[in-house]
Amino acid sequence: MPQRLAEWCRRELPSLLLAGAASAAFTAFFTWPQALHFGTSVAEHQDSLFSMWRLSWIAHALATAPRHVFDGNVFHPEVRTLAFSDATLLEGILGTPFLWMGVPPVMVYNLLFLGGIAASGVAMFVLVRYLTASSGAAVVSTAVFTMAPYRIEHFGHLELQWAMWAPLVFWALHRAVDHASWRSGLLAGVFLWLQVLSCVYYGVFLALATSALAVALSIIAPGRVARALPGLVGGAVLGALLTVPYALPYLHNARTLGQRDMAEVAMYSARPASYLMSPAQNWLWGWTSQWGAPELQLFPGLAAVGLALVGLLSRPRLLAWVYGALTLLFVELSLGVNGHVYPWLLAWVPFLKGLRSPSRFAIMVCAVLAVGAGFGARALERRFQRPGRVIAIAGVLILMAAEYANRGMALMDPESARRATAYQMIEASGPGVVVELPLPVAESLPGRDPHYQFWSRLHWHPLINGYSGYYPVGYIRTLEQMRRFPDDESVARLKRLNVRYVVVHREFMEPDEYSELLLRLHAREELRFLGTFSDPIGEASLFMLVP
Repeated sequence: MPQRLAEWCRRELPSLLLAGAASAAFTAFFTWPQALHFGTSVAEHQDSLFSMWRLSWIAHALATAPRHVFDGNVFHPEVRTLAFSDATLLEGILGTPFLWMGVPPVMVYNLLFLGGIAASGVAMFVLVRYLTASSGAAVVSTAVFTMAPYRIEHFGHLELQWAMWAPLVFWALHRAVDHASWRSGLLAGVFLWLQVLSCVYYGVFLALATSALAVALSIIAPGRVARALPGLVGGAVLGALLTVPYALPYLHNARTLGQRDMAEVAMYSARPASYLMSPAQNWLWGWTSQWGAPELQLFPGLAAVGLALVGLLSRPRLLAWVYGALTLLFVELSLGVNGHVYPWLLAWVPFLKGLRSPSRFAIMVCAVLAVGAGFGARALERRFQRPGRVIAIAGVLILMAAEYANRGMALMDPESARRATAYQMIEASGPGVVVELPLPVAESLPGRDPHYQFWSRLHWHPLINGYSGYYPVGYIRTLEQMRRFPDDESVARLKRLNVRYVVVHREFMEPDEYSELLLRLHAREELRFLGTFSDPIGEASLFMLVP
């Protein structure tokens, strides 16, 4: 075994290090200046706060009550709140040792965020080098998958950058078919499971994409697929068995939270024109965003499309045509209810009914298009002798860098040097449920709840507030009854929810509104004023609700 490992390192490690360096460079380039502010800033988006809370909660739960890792401290008294959205369990597990060592959440988040993008590029390198036997073509595919404008469209979403398992599933599937390998078939199942743990959306989409690739391979190579079938079935069974425990909280929540509203699904279903629109940050194509909408600006890049077309017209072309067909199929699936296949799948794939945004299937479009671009780059290489090949690939990469370049990404500093003595007071005063004001109204969620949720890591008390992919009915009812707080009905509601601490944040309110609310709170005998303290952004008044 040591000899085999040494041989593998000698043969594979140099090219993988090259892929890692290239992918890291691509990641830093197109997300600039994120890498420059690695330890202080994150994407200017409420989901960045949400993701840092998820990472922090998982680390906290694994240290205190691992069996209750899905019972986040938000939306009290609800349970399984981590599964109201993607739990990002794998990212949380990987980030936990760093958080336990005291590494700031911002730094851990950025490590996982940027690392997810870079690892996706390395995984694409592995796949395309296997299919083309060309490191140059694989680096081009790495650039396409790493710097796809789709990733900028989801710059605030940690889990949506973790797509590295898709190329690895495809790689294992190809190896299983080419070598009738049980090991590769089982490995495909493990990689699919890891994708579910990283991003539930992508796990569901990848299962569909892998099935489509397997069907396509069975058409062009039925004999080889038949020989590989036992291993592939074994991998599918293994992946399913591993996924079941993780899926249970989501299945329980589906019974209480229900399915996604079809109007919401339609809002996040792409249209063919979505693939002509780019995020506003892109310096070359950003002007097209004026016709776009959130999550629906899916232009993959002209250079990538051009190279994929070159691959379709060059020999050998069979696999290139397979990936070309998959590109069209996955575009169709990203159209959601605006297409033809997705509405049909809704009746047969239960997990799709819990997903809000079919347009996120575009990540699979990016993956197979990157493979197609690799075929095109390989065809381009063959037109030159060795020195010319390097120049040709370098020219392609420069062209792609110019096309994928973005204006400086909008960042924010979620941490504050201020000591949040309000939360220190809560910790010192004993256990109890917390509600933070101002609350949002049901018609304009989430308000300031993402901040409260992120700050809750400073005390880990149960929190009435919450921000996630789903909002429980009980929380919406609380928001309705709290519109006239502190009247009798709203105070009674808080007592039924066992609220002990009421935190009022001055900086989130107009001065007159804040002063008026404090007068009304002081007038209620059940609300004992504990004092005015600092919060992460300024000042907060703290009250204790007496039963």
